[in-house]
Amino acid sequence: MNPAIPAGAIALSAVLWGTWWWPMRLLDAQGLGVAWASLVIYVTAAAFLAPFAWARRRHLRAGGPVLVGVGASLGALLVLWNLAVVLGDVVRVTLLFYLTPVWATLLARFVLRETVGRLRALAILAGLGGAAVVLGVPGETAVPVPRGAGDLLGLACGIIFAVSLTLARLGSRTTADGETQGLGGFEQSFAAFVFAGAGSALWVALDPAARVPGEAVVTAMPLAAVVALAWLLPQTILVLWGAARFDPGRTAILMLLEVIAASVSATIVAGDVLSGRDLAGCALILVAGALEAESLRRAPAAKTA
Repeated sequence: MNPAIPAGAIALSAVLWGTWWWPMRLLDAQGLGVAWASLVIYVTAAAFLAPFAWARRRHLRAGGPVLVGVGASLGALLVLWNLAVVLGDVVRVTLLFYLTPVWATLLARFVLRETVGRLRALAILAGLGGAAVVLGVPGETAVPVPRGAGDLLGLACGIIFAVSLTLARLGSRTTADGETQGLGGFEQSFAAFVFAGAGSALWVALDPAARVPGEAVVTAMPLAAVVALAWLLPQTILVLWGAARFDPGRTAILMLLEVIAASVSATIVAGDVLSGRDLAGCALILVAGALEAESLRRAPAAKTA
């Protein structure tokens, strides 16, 4: 197969993820709200995938507690990410999420007891430097801190994603021929949608403002279902299909297109203006992601994982 085909699939998925904020804000503007939008989207996605999950039920059972942990963490990430892109500045939220390599490297060092190589150490420095620039307040000397709920959610989502990656690696095993096998991408995605739907249902049940659906909520529900089938599932399938046929290091680099897509779309559609500080922080965080991707490319064990 021409490698440009899976590369194109991954790149398109990254662009769709980078513009995911737009349908979420559209649904929120329609009166659906993040809680109900998340509930409809992830229940629809899980229901669509349920027949395929039944056919792969042996793989789901084999995942055991590790799959439950990965699915629960990814499910929480999906719901919190929807809230983050509605409440926060799209570019800042996306940049802070892409500090994931920093948290993943720290977890690999202190949880998995892995040696941190030179490239990953440089990725940590670049990522933290980018975060300091993005979160810094011009003219102030205080330690850079999140400026609102959006920033906090962006950071939290990156940390949760790093935790899910670490859990998935804890559940991997080495076969007799030396290859590393772990949880399947489909199983992780299905579990994430199930837990995201369950978490959204709990949110709706506990939030007095969202408990009883109004007319606007009911009217916007079909649109949320369309978003699940025409946006969420394609971007998920594209990245799973492409990543299974492409080098992990190059896959990680292509996924950085999400940052660019978020920046460009937020500027054109939402009218967000990037400051010089934002651009500098963006450059450093992209460098961190590229360094992490290069470390993946050079590590045979990571490549098989």
